[in-house]
Amino acid sequence: MVSMKLLKKNWPASILIFLLILLILVPGCSKELPPPNEYKLTCYAASYGNGIYKSDNGGTSWFPLDADQKPIYSYYKKLYLSPLDKNTLYVTTTGAGLFTLGLHTGLLERVEQFKEENVTSVAFTDIVSTKPNNMSILVGMNGNGILKASMPAGSWQPCNNNLTYRNINVLFASDNALYAGTRKDLFRWNETSREWRATSNGIKNKNILSVSAEGNTMYAGSGVYEEPKGRFEHIPCLYKSVDSGRTWKGSDKGIADGALIYTIAINHKRPERVYTGTSDGIYRSIDGGEHWSKMTAGLPDSFMVFEIKVERMPDGKDVVYAASSSGIFMAVDDEETMWASKSYGLEPTAITSIVLVPEGVRNSKLN
Repeated sequence: MVSMKLLKKNWPASILIFLLILLILVPGCSKELPPPNEYKLTCYAASYGNGIYKSDNGGTSWFPLDADQKPIYSYYKKLYLSPLDKNTLYVTTTGAGLFTLGLHTGLLERVEQFKEENVTSVAFTDIVSTKPNNMSILVGMNGNGILKASMPAGSWQPCNNNLTYRNINVLFASDNALYAGTRKDLFRWNETSREWRATSNGIKNKNILSVSAEGNTMYAGSGVYEEPKGRFEHIPCLYKSVDSGRTWKGSDKGIADGALIYTIAINHKRPERVYTGTSDGIYRSIDGGEHWSKMTAGLPDSFMVFEIKVERMPDGKDVVYAASSSGIFMAVDDEETMWASKSYGLEPTAITSIVLVPEGVRNSKLN
């Protein structure tokens, strides 16, 4: 660096003052990123302490669905869009059971089989069906395991064969496998023996809150570690498998120690890019989980993120939506990402779940 004595000797006073101002200001400056574009996208969001909201403009504004939603107020809720009928949402609640919400009729109906249950997760799959080309719905509960039924209107049957732990945190169905994350272990459904089998080799924290997959590559996120821990022992909060869950390795480099991993979202068009929603905000990996960076641009300093969804838009951009304790945020999955709040019209309460419905599939049915 040029010495102040040399500057005083060789530069006019006006230039010297200008340079001094630059030396003070430039280190504190950062590149101002533009807000993300707005996209035509229908969204549904679940609020804690209130009901279900809809946006028909990509989250720019929200309004409550026209339904009597009082039975689901004051509960933690998750939303699942039926793959057979895009006009039906399944709504899980921690305490009030399972509901269906007709998006055309505005009718909220309780599924009586689950009245007053702590329902935690829903998955749709044909893997556990005994009939070819027949889809099943599986519902996970906290304490009572899993029930399944054939869609659209089959009877409910237990699906707990060899499921050692019945506190279900998450159900996840991929193209060729079905997983159940419990408070004590991760299980995979074995189609040959028609039973669950533990599949957590390499996972230290087996309180599994979240699962996601792309092909044979999987990620599993953990909750509170409930076992004895060595003084200097590192217990990863996030794990990765490249063999469909048979073996796992820690994959949390860059994530805050002890963070709870509530959700994992893979950009399926660019699977090396992965998002996690945690008790410490949003993290992203651009190298398939080898390293993680905390995202901060446009986001609160401290907040929890309960669900993240990624969707490809017609212009080739991938949009990312995050449901959090501070509302909804949206970004475009670029190299440099700026998040924007998308909470206008929502009550100032935590948003626990979000569903994205791109144009063209809103009123269609799955073939």
